[in-house]
Amino acid sequence: MTSPVTSADDVLAKLQRGYDVVKPKAPRTLVRTDDVTEDLELDSLDFIDLVSVLEDDFDTDTIDAVIDRVPELHTVGDVVDCLLAVASGSEPTPA
Repeated sequence: MTSPVTSADDVLAKLQRGYDVVKPKAPRTLVRTDDVTEDLELDSLDFIDLVSVLEDDFDTDTIDAVIDRVPELHTVGDVVDCLLAVASGSEPTPA
């Protein structure tokens, strides 16, 4: 069941939970400036797994829109901003 997203901090907390699931042996507190590839050591499959963990928090269209934008998302902040934009309807979801 999806829950409303209220703030960037809320999205960051959801990403943190997802990261902890995907990389349980690499504990880290996420910050917006973390590079997804270099700092978090997520490859493309890990990144998709991370976003997929958020399916309980965001609707399928939002998750799909973020996955479609993976090549554009370099930092945790990019992911947070993308999730907020798509979830709020300010950025269109793919057709």
